[in-house]
Amino acid sequence: MRIYLAIAVAAALGASRPSSAEPLWQAEVRAGYGVAVSGNGTQMSTRTTPLTVGAVASFAFNEDPQLSGYGGLTVEMVDRSAVGTVFGVTLRPHDSHLRLSGGGVYIVAPYTLWGMTASAGLCFHVTSRTGLCVDAQLTAYLTGSDLAEGRTSTAGQGVLGLVFDAL
Repeated sequence: MRIYLAIAVAAALGASRPSSAEPLWQAEVRAGYGVAVSGNGTQMSTRTTPLTVGAVASFAFNEDPQLSGYGGLTVEMVDRSAVGTVFGVTLRPHDSHLRLSGGGVYIVAPYTLWGMTASAGLCFHVTSRTGLCVDAQLTAYLTGSDLAEGRTSTAGQGVLGLVFDAL
C-alpha cells in the first residue's frame, strides 16, 4: 500500500514539461463551490457557498522558485449575486504539478467584503498550451458591509480551472 501511495505522490509531483518552457503569462477561467461557516461561538452557522466564477491573468516575475502575480475578476452566482476582484501570488515548484497561492479578495457590489484567500492544488497540461487545475481553496472574509460587527465568514471550496499559456 505504501508503494502505491509513493508512486501516486511521485506522479503528482513529477515533471509535466521542461522548466525552460514555463509560461511568462497565463490566463485562467475557474469555478468553485463549497461550504461556508459564519459567526462565532454558539451562533455559528454553516451553509453552501455561492457558485464562484472567475477570470484571472498571471505574470511570472521570478524564475527560481517560479513565482507569479495574479489579478482578476470574481463573480458570485446562485443564491446571491456579487462581483469583485482577486489578487495575489502563486508558487509553482519547478518540475512539479503542484501550485500554492495566497492573496486577497475584495467584493465591491452590491455589498462589500474584504478577505484573504489561500489555495493548494495540482495542474496538468492537457495540450502544450492548455492545462486543467484542481484546487482546494480557503477564503476568510474579515470585514465589509455584508458582515455583522465582529463577525467573520470562512469558505472552503473545491475549484476547477482551465489555464491557457499566453507566452
